[in-house]
Amino acid sequence: MSLSTEVINEVAPSRASVTNRFYQPELDGLRFYAFLGVFVCHTLPFETSFYRSFHLPLPWLWGAVVKAGAAGVDLFFALSAFLITSLLLKERLETGGISLKLFYARRVLRIWPLYFLVIALGIVLSHTMSNQNLPWFYVAGYLLFVGNWVHAVFGRPESIAFPLWTVSIEEQFYLIWPLLVKKFERRGLIISGIVMFLLATACRVGLVLAGVSGGYIYYGSTARCDSIALGSLMALFADRLPRLTSGTRLLLVGGGLMGWIVSSAWLTDQPGPISMREVSGRLIISLAAGAILYGCLYSRTKLLTGPWFVSLGKVSYGLYLLHLVGLLIAKSLIHPISGMALLGTKAIGFVVTLILAFASYRWVESPFLRLKDRFARVLSRPV
Repeated sequence: MSLSTEVINEVAPSRASVTNRFYQPELDGLRFYAFLGVFVCHTLPFETSFYRSFHLPLPWLWGAVVKAGAAGVDLFFALSAFLITSLLLKERLETGGISLKLFYARRVLRIWPLYFLVIALGIVLSHTMSNQNLPWFYVAGYLLFVGNWVHAVFGRPESIAFPLWTVSIEEQFYLIWPLLVKKFERRGLIISGIVMFLLATACRVGLVLAGVSGGYIYYGSTARCDSIALGSLMALFADRLPRLTSGTRLLLVGGGLMGWIVSSAWLTDQPGPISMREVSGRLIISLAAGAILYGCLYSRTKLLTGPWFVSLGKVSYGLYLLHLVGLLIAKSLIHPISGMALLGTKAIGFVVTLILAFASYRWVESPFLRLKDRFARVLSRPV
């Protein structure tokens, strides 16, 4: 997809065709919390012995809470689907149609610059550091946006590029979903969303019955699309969903977090064939992500819309893609064995990740985001 001046001039909309800005700041804050869950999951151990060494009560619960942080990925999926669907529906309502050219151009400008930078960095580190290994087939998968399927077959690479698998799933969604939104009216889209949701559970059941490795359930697009379906359906019903009281919001968010913790506690981390609890566990995690998203929609609590949280949410893409780089830098500065030294390293890694993310947003992402507005028919968050 070329971004030359000629193409820009060909597809860029006139100012008259651009609608009012669509922006929900509470979702920026929620993005940051989704990242925070993933960061905690990738930095702290699951083993109860670690928490027992600090004489913490219920050490098994701490391990389950840390493990539940991985569900932040499901929240990212639901958030992305909600926002993309909302923007597409608003574009169709206010301009009378959907420009696929403009949509794909916007996605390229938002996702590709940092995405390909991380691939390049992963390749360089793979050739310069002994603890980094990114074989060519992972690189090929990332370049073709099928990295999640490479992970399903070969497992997790020992590379800072590991988080890119989730971008592959989102890019596959972005390839297909706008075509459906352009083709179908609301009823057809609701049916499509329900089919997508049921497809994920059906795929998980089939994979368990086939006795395949759990990697296909964890990384496979068809087995992870229920969170995406819920986000899309929520956008389709957004104008009909009842506004929530503070108590109801608290119940939804608290219940969702509890669902993550309970489900994560019984999901296995062992390689090899998996059981039916993987089916129910992943289903609960997706439903919980939907509950958390609904509980936060249109909320004005400062824990979501406060300036710091909105700013952190704006750089959440960089936080997510660069957090393993930040942890790698911290580990090179301190060589922890266990206990407090380990926690200190993770804290330094978090600070380094923040610095990298803000630098990325300022010097890598923002120039492309400003250009992205030239392709907008519905303006979203200001740069």
